Amino acid sequence: MNLAEELKNVELFSKIDIAKLEKIAQILKTKKFYKEETVLHKGDAGTELCIVLSGSFRAVLIDEDGDEILLHRFSKYDIFGEFSLIDQKERAGTIIADEESSLCKIGREPFLRLMREEPEVAITMLQILVGRLRKADELIESLAFLNVKERILKQLFDIAKESGDKNGSYIRIKKLTHQEISSMIGASRESVTKCMKILNLEGHVKMKGDNLYLKEPSHFY
Repeated sequence: MNLAEELKNVELFSKIDIAKLEKIAQILKTKKFYKEETVLHKGDAGTELCIVLSGSFRAVLIDEDGDEILLHRFSKYDIFGEFSLIDQKERAGTIIADEESSLCKIGREPFLRLMREEPEVAITMLQILVGRLRKADELIESLAFLNVKERILKQLFDIAKESGDKNGSYIRIKKLTHQEISSMIGASRESVTKCMKILNLEGHVKMKGDNLYLKEPSHFY
């Protein structure tokens, strides 16, 4: 599959004909990253839109002790960098490769020109931005009204909706470390460890091998 055909799988470019995508592909810059390599730092200038071609990346905030708060994860054919590309302000978070990954980039001026020429791209971009804002609102609501245990369950169910597999009365997802969960929900690792033990004892979650099994929502209420 060439780059133009891969772009057809990206939501933002899915309605553009392949001939035009071939031209767009010619101006894109591709780059590979090692596991844990930093792609860009919080505060960097935002001059390019990034498109994930393989692997996955995470957007994080890093405190003075080096601890991470996870903002978002990006997998194949996701995009990131759209906020800074549009408003020309500094990057709001640091992007790190979760594994060996690759992406391609398009500069601000070519992308703005594309949005003017292809209104569907502009509409799709608005839909993506609204989706990101809704997720941010959900996170704020979660931090304000849910305790750590409830935030863990909400986060696990969100993951299950995207990548879970039904297994009897449980939903199977990839096992996460307590540090990963803590960075996702904005809580200390110690609090997460304590709550995970409680959830396990209550039968809400169980771990087996590389998987975490989550009791279906109907069993909670």
